[in-house]
Amino acid sequence: MVDATQKRGFSRRSFIKGAATLTAAGALVGCSANTDDKVTVEPGKAVEEKKPDADKQTQAVAQPSPDKIYSGACRAQCIQGCYLNVHVRDGQVVRTSAGRFPDEPEFERICPKGLTQVARVYSSERLQYPMRRVGERGEGKFERISWDEAIAEIAEKWKGYVDEFGAESIVYFVGSGNCALLGGGTADGSVMQRLRQVTGATNITTDRDMATIDRLAKVFGYGGWGNLCTDFVNAKTFVIWGANPVVSEKQQMHFILDAKDAGARIVDIDIAYNTVSSKSDWFIPVNPATDGALALGAIHEVLEQGWQDEEFIRDHTEAPFLVKEDGTYLRMSDLGVEPTEGPVNPQTGQPTVVDPCVLWDLETESAVALADAVRPALESVPQIEGFAVRTVFEIIRDQASEWTVERASEVTGVPEADIKELARTYALDGPVTTFSQYGLNHYANGTYNYGPVFSLVLLTGNIGKPGAGCGIHTAGMGVSNAAGCIAAPSSAGEPPQGGGRNINWNQLYPVLQSGEKLGEPFPMKSLYCSCTNPMCANTEHKETVELFKAFEFVVVQEMTMTESARYADILLPACHWFECVDLRQRAYNYPYVILQEKAIEPLYESKPDFEIYKLLADALGYGDYFDFTEEEYIEMWLDSDSARSMDITLDRLKREKVARAVTKDIGFEGGVFGTANGRAHFYQENPVPDHMIGQDFDPEKERTFLYWEPAAEADLANAVREKYPFTVCSEHMRTRTHSQWWDVGYMDEFEPQPIVRINPEDAKELGIKEGDKVRLYNDRGDVTLIATLNAGQQRKSVHCLRSFQAIEFIEGNLSDLTFNDYNQACANQAYNDVAVAIEKL
Repeated sequence: MVDATQKRGFSRRSFIKGAATLTAAGALVGCSANTDDKVTVEPGKAVEEKKPDADKQTQAVAQPSPDKIYSGACRAQCIQGCYLNVHVRDGQVVRTSAGRFPDEPEFERICPKGLTQVARVYSSERLQYPMRRVGERGEGKFERISWDEAIAEIAEKWKGYVDEFGAESIVYFVGSGNCALLGGGTADGSVMQRLRQVTGATNITTDRDMATIDRLAKVFGYGGWGNLCTDFVNAKTFVIWGANPVVSEKQQMHFILDAKDAGARIVDIDIAYNTVSSKSDWFIPVNPATDGALALGAIHEVLEQGWQDEEFIRDHTEAPFLVKEDGTYLRMSDLGVEPTEGPVNPQTGQPTVVDPCVLWDLETESAVALADAVRPALESVPQIEGFAVRTVFEIIRDQASEWTVERASEVTGVPEADIKELARTYALDGPVTTFSQYGLNHYANGTYNYGPVFSLVLLTGNIGKPGAGCGIHTAGMGVSNAAGCIAAPSSAGEPPQGGGRNINWNQLYPVLQSGEKLGEPFPMKSLYCSCTNPMCANTEHKETVELFKAFEFVVVQEMTMTESARYADILLPACHWFECVDLRQRAYNYPYVILQEKAIEPLYESKPDFEIYKLLADALGYGDYFDFTEEEYIEMWLDSDSARSMDITLDRLKREKVARAVTKDIGFEGGVFGTANGRAHFYQENPVPDHMIGQDFDPEKERTFLYWEPAAEADLANAVREKYPFTVCSEHMRTRTHSQWWDVGYMDEFEPQPIVRINPEDAKELGIKEGDKVRLYNDRGDVTLIATLNAGQQRKSVHCLRSFQAIEFIEGNLSDLTFNDYNQACANQAYNDVAVAIEKL
């Protein structure tokens, strides 16, 4: 029997002891960044050791075998995706180094997590064989079973549930813990996505980072791609808005510093002074979750001074579109012109309807269809055939008029002079790059913070040109046949039945308890987790524990004994990334696809995620849908016109290991956006929520992207702050990507325990000193942490390291402080929208 209940206490000593197959010398080399013996290597080829000087050969010394270098990639979701050389000696991984990109050495980066991959390969926490629970769920007691037993038991259970309750009774929870095509969960066109389409299972929407994604998609169009990071040097001003790339996107920070060296003014807008702030030319501290109000104050000043880029918003946004009194756009059909049929919508199979919007053309002084407008009016449009209209620009101008600089200053805590200077900077000191990733996302009002920021970018024309980007900073990759991979028929020609319904994370437990969703039967019986650790990554930890206990049958596919793994009925051991073939398709730091070569055999009895998916499919009777090899699936994914146009093939990847898959380094170049009409949006004609859980929905809040409302608890004016005066920001760790690397003892030496950073003045008032144990608590729960004093913290605002698992806390859990409520329009976990009180223990 295996007992996984003990705390790990993992250190360098236990790492070396636990890795019986790894030499001590190899372990030390593999986890060091020593480059004294650096040589140019080609993946897949052996490297001869340097010959010692003749005068030093005083005795015969056994020479080690030469390293063989394999192509690899870091596949955790830090969104960087570094290209790695995997060094193998005598069948063992001994170290990693930065891979080399053709002609673009600036992308050759590796961080401490990449350098310590060898410790993950040989971790004492690796799951070594399939296991079955023998104790209480969550107790962490298991017995070893064979793969045949594990797959057979899963198949028997799942078939029984499907026969009695339907395919949707099996619930998949997949995440981004393995960002790759074959083994990944959420990667475009992944085998896991195909498995769900084939089996008809329910999908849990993780609802992580969705405020960012929602507003990027609705304002700029799908993807929200910014300029490639090599373009940062072209910015005159570089605004880091609510992001901390030194910690969470360190591979991009050097591009930001390159921009600084090239003369760019670096502006940092954040709730705390940190390392990024210290490298900036101007630090703007802002109250938590008020970034949207800050942007609105800047927009007010831009419009007040007449600094808007009228040519840009007229030609590249919907600012000149005409809105009727009912809130919809004036269209040609309103003027008696019949709509026509357009191209077939591939999702519905039905022809689209072409009914052009009407603009007022100043050249002809008449109402014309969008395509015929030469110089559209932005304001003062007369009544058109009985329709009273206003332009979108007039609507947003009126909305912004309510946000005086004085009001914005009161809400945000930013001085009026600084708000005015920020507006002037965006309008007159361009090109401006806005680096805003997921930091504004983690509040209930996350969408209402991004909307105004993106609107400020549009109004000043700081997007779609060199030095002026906004969004996720890699231009989009369009090389794949992802949809074709997921929907491809079986070898017998039968199409997949399609995936089951989606269910939001915050509705999962209530629906599981009631068996209904919105009045419709929704029995859920079995949970299958792959590439995710929800116990550590999601809000409301206590509810997550109860959720796992409430499912009748839980299957977890994992590499290590994570907290979620401890709650499994059946554990399936997935191998490390270096132990299988895969394809790293996309990351936000580089424009390449990377071939992951199999560097060593899977350790113990672990298997690639790809193989596990196929085993499950075959046991469930869907083997015909997975009648392909790793290479055949990669070739299917690359079967696209765009991949062919760039000569990206598997054969080429085998030779060169990487291939550049981005042809445009400027996101939305020339002001051409990813929306249906190619224009960016300030306004929604028919706003709808991205989730339906029976919530009240006021469409007027969502009409424009200039709407703002306070956070649920983080807002200083909220009544809850009288009882719980502190707000908590859970920040990324330097040493982990979400919960991955939790088992690497080397990293523990840098961030050994959960802490809370508190302003020294707040600490003095509470009698707290450096190193004291303190308790953070609210009505939902509590957690005990070690206090560290930091003058960079705002008063009544603390920062805590996230990514620790339950066994690593002294008492309680950081996630116990959080809540599961979403705003009306966007399903988004609000990790940082938390108010607490603090006491010294």
